[in-house]
Amino acid sequence: MYEFRDAEFGLVRVRVDSRARRLIFRVKEGVMVITSPAGYSLEQVRRSVDEYRGRLRRLMARGEAVQERCRLSVGDRIPCYGGDIALVAGVVRDRFLFRYEGDSLQVLCPPGADLNDPRVRKRLAQGVCRLLYRRAQELLPRRLAQVACRVGAEPRAVSIGRGRRKLGHCTRSREIQLSFYLMFLPEPLVDYVICHELAHLQQMNHGPRFHDLCNRYCGGQELALRKQLRAFTFLF
Repeated sequence: MYEFRDAEFGLVRVRVDSRARRLIFRVKEGVMVITSPAGYSLEQVRRSVDEYRGRLRRLMARGEAVQERCRLSVGDRIPCYGGDIALVAGVVRDRFLFRYEGDSLQVLCPPGADLNDPRVRKRLAQGVCRLLYRRAQELLPRRLAQVACRVGAEPRAVSIGRGRRKLGHCTRSREIQLSFYLMFLPEPLVDYVICHELAHLQQMNHGPRFHDLCNRYCGGQELALRKQLRAFTFLF
């Protein structure tokens, strides 16, 4: 990886990936990150930034808007599946403490902690994810069983994974894996992912028959739910 500075966008990070076939532009924590195929020179990357500057300006603006939505502070309550996450003031210096009160995950934050500092946010996220992963082992298989019963589907087994990009997976042996990241979603989107995987029990593709079945499982709301999921911002 290397870096350069752009007069408009500031720091730009370039990651070289031999598997990449084209330049891919993303914004991460307010910084433009470019994935480049092997063999691209710095001058070629700079020229591409100039060529797509208008689009990249809009990409940066969207990234800043997402970053603003992701800001956290003590006192926030974050809805999650089966409860919420409450960020409360703690008294232990330099340490987050976590405990459940009913269905609410209470996060006791260190005095004066900046929850939007990347290093602090990473520690916070690690603790939250650890607790929600455990809770997912109980809640998500139960919900899958309820939805499967409603639609008449019969998965062979269910397991809980840790992937964020892939929230669900169905194998040809009829085993379904659900990511614990579903715990950050509202119930309608959790059910959408479950319905999507249950539909794969009959259609191991994404063709018209699959979407017809998935849409039926979703009560005619597949497209709307898919759009909501794509627009969802994960805070951790």
